[in-house]
Amino acid sequence: MRKEVKMWGEFVFNEPYEGQDIYQINEIDLPISYIEFMKRHNGGEGDIGNTWFRLYRLEELQELNDNLEIDKYLPKHIIIGGCDGELYGINADGYYFNVPEIIEEEYLTLLGNDIEQLSVQVNKLWD
Repeated sequence: MRKEVKMWGEFVFNEPYEGQDIYQINEIDLPISYIEFMKRHNGGEGDIGNTWFRLYRLEELQELNDNLEIDKYLPKHIIIGGCDGELYGINADGYYFNVPEIIEEEYLTLLGNDIEQLSVQVNKLWD
């Protein structure tokens, strides 16, 4: 079993992403490590320990962020996942974050800048 799969508990990854390269959402660069991770897994969902967690497919991100009007409510942020009233994303500086679905920046919590450790950081948030 691969290292990231162990860290991700019972999370079930999707098939690898094989579409056109996506490097930006709302004119914000996606971190190279996130793009490479998504090329291998393209999101998925499951129990990661302290919560159920979902990472959206790479090809769904632009429409999702447009529908949520993220560029209006959280400029320079991109939503990449969510579950149970919580959203998860990446800011323009490459840091992952959590924010409640009410999408107010004052409630935003940074979760580090390593996609491979995101499940660990999410679990710490809900500990």
